[in-house]
Amino acid sequence: MPPKSSNLHHVTFHFYKSAVLLSLPSNTSITSLKTQLLPALSPLSSIIPVDLPTSISDLELWEDNSLIEGQDQTDKDIQKLTEGSKTIAQLGWGRWKTIYVSFKNPDGSFSKPIYTVPDVEDEEPDGSEM
Repeated sequence: MPPKSSNLHHVTFHFYKSAVLLSLPSNTSITSLKTQLLPALSPLSSIIPVDLPTSISDLELWEDNSLIEGQDQTDKDIQKLTEGSKTIAQLGWGRWKTIYVSFKNPDGSFSKPIYTVPDVEDEEPDGSEM
């Protein structure tokens, strides 16, 4: 029996020390992705060090183009995603995708995203590993 197929993609959005996970159909466009991310940011308003965005034009999405195992996160090559009607499927994303978010600065410009992605090999506070 063939494996069950699904058109859902799981996208993790990283910004500052937080992350949001959304499960989205493969026909979701980048513009729609931003639209769905906006309300998901609301519960994090007290821990995000910037004003919450009020429209999708206040957000920029970036993707990692250098998935090299063991590479230092500060050396990652991230590029801004182009706004438009291309869908997740047309972009060739896998079932799991990591996206980085930058927020509009008070002067109206954008900077590269500031984010922390936890290391899966980090130890627990008591010294044991997960």
